[in-house]
Amino acid sequence: MALLTPDSPSPSRKWQIFAILAGFYVVAYFYRVSAAVIAQDLQQDLGLTTEQLGNVSSALFYAFAFTQLPLGPILDRYGPRRVIFTLGLITAIGAVLLAGAQGYAGALAGRALIGLGTACVLMGSLKTYTAWFEPRQFATLAGAQIALGNFGNLLATSPLSWAASNFGWRSTFMAVAFLTTCFALAVLVIVRDTPDPSGATVRAPLLAGWGTLVRTPSFWLLGLLAFFWYGGYMAVQGLWGAPYLIRELGQTPSEAARLLLFTAVGFIIGCPLAGRLSDRLLASRKKVLLAGQLGLLALLSLFLGPLARFPEALLPYVFFLFGLCVSTGPILYAQTKELFPGPLAATAMTSINFFVVIGAALTQQVMGYIMRDQGGDFHRAFAFPTLGLSLAWLGYLFCRDTRPR
Repeated sequence: MALLTPDSPSPSRKWQIFAILAGFYVVAYFYRVSAAVIAQDLQQDLGLTTEQLGNVSSALFYAFAFTQLPLGPILDRYGPRRVIFTLGLITAIGAVLLAGAQGYAGALAGRALIGLGTACVLMGSLKTYTAWFEPRQFATLAGAQIALGNFGNLLATSPLSWAASNFGWRSTFMAVAFLTTCFALAVLVIVRDTPDPSGATVRAPLLAGWGTLVRTPSFWLLGLLAFFWYGGYMAVQGLWGAPYLIRELGQTPSEAARLLLFTAVGFIIGCPLAGRLSDRLLASRKKVLLAGQLGLLALLSLFLGPLARFPEALLPYVFFLFGLCVSTGPILYAQTKELFPGPLAATAMTSINFFVVIGAALTQQVMGYIMRDQGGDFHRAFAFPTLGLSLAWLGYLFCRDTRPR
């Protein structure tokens, strides 16, 4: 039997690492979307106004987004294992604080700490995979982890509602805090930054990476595409899709939820397929992204009015295809890693992730302002992400392609 070297890590060990990090990401994704299901409980138990409830919900996203900026250099310098473990404990503290909150301030602080803590799980995982797996596996692994993370989305729907009804939302979040601590300890004990037994990592200067990024035109083109890719997705799946379907198409809330479920299924199925397509079959990031985002643009444009004229029997297929097209977006992380390899990888990926999360937050807010000023006109509101994605797609034509090496 050939001896394993740092260049050929143990297959069982690296898949153990993947399982732990992917499992942790399921929990992190659960936190991200859990507020919607317990919103009424939070409002009643803590005496929150509607505005305060909105602030509590969004605190996670803004903390998550702005943590991305220092997170990349910290991951590059200190390694993902220690960072994920430390921020995992902060996540658990935030969950405990939320579960014990007696008013607005406690809930706001708890959600903010959860956002800060969970901000590193995906990016730290991707940084780890650059050392443990072959480049040709990277986009497939990223897609698989993001797809698995969406099971956290599913857990934060009916299962969370059942647990909150039977055990109370406070006890439920205390249990999730305990699970978070277990995953953080598993990362500390089992995960290693590199297959090298010495654990040595290249220490990148904390600030030097940003200078390289901002001087690279492709970075800005990727950031613009990331902003409107996820912004358009969350405009439909995260906030405005259900109200649009109810008001413009006459769907009931349950019918609208069922259609949005097809988007989630398409996304879960599509992520690993898109990753494998760019890793193996086409060996190109740009070709897959161009095709997928063009499809997303075509489907997003249906929300400008044509969707209301579609036969109802076709709507599930439209939303499933929407999810499939959205699933090409995570390939952005693979392309970013290959444009900025080695010690700059995490800085580059977290910077792109900043555009992703800010795109989701700002797109939903801007659409709300448009509807407020335009008498609730959904079509004009959806023109913002549609026009933005069209411009981002045209700009991306000039982005440098990469391929797994």
